[in-house]
Amino acid sequence: MTEVAEYTPAAVEEQPRNVIAFSGTHRSMAVGIAMFAAAVLAFSMDLTHVFFARAVAWTFVFWGALLIYGSLIDVYQSYEITDDTLIIRNPVRFLLPTKQWAWANIQRLDVVVRRPDAEYEDATLKIYYQEPGELNIEREDRVYHPELARLIIERAGLQPVEKTNPQDFAHLPQGKGAYIWNKTGRMAS
Repeated sequence: MTEVAEYTPAAVEEQPRNVIAFSGTHRSMAVGIAMFAAAVLAFSMDLTHVFFARAVAWTFVFWGALLIYGSLIDVYQSYEITDDTLIIRNPVRFLLPTKQWAWANIQRLDVVVRRPDAEYEDATLKIYYQEPGELNIEREDRVYHPELARLIIERAGLQPVEKTNPQDFAHLPQGKGAYIWNKTGRMAS
């Protein structure tokens, strides 16, 4: 008598997938921490007798917390490339902590270089996604990563809009500009 293995969802998830993962980018939290600390010091030193001083202290609390939270979102954001989708995970994002974008629906990728003689930190990777039948376009921004850009362009089937778009993603162009890849290979008129 032979045993028949039961189907369980956990057994399916244990099978190895072809996944390439990219971690988030690290940004300085110094401004957020300094604003939050200044507000805490103002309250602890009892400098908030006047309404204006109290309002400024609370403003520093809120802005400091928002800046720290924004930095944490960048740190914990991860990108996973599978055969079928781009998966964007962020455990600290309250709304929609996991996004799964099918390659066929990724419409455009921009590499924006903000400085001459740019390093990777000086360029931004912008990924545009549009669900079929929807009017809104979602966009995710992150610090430029050459391998992530190359894989998204290849898997989504994007074409360069200009002939000046970089072919070697490891070397950023030397100058300010925006380099665009989309499904058609030409700018919409």
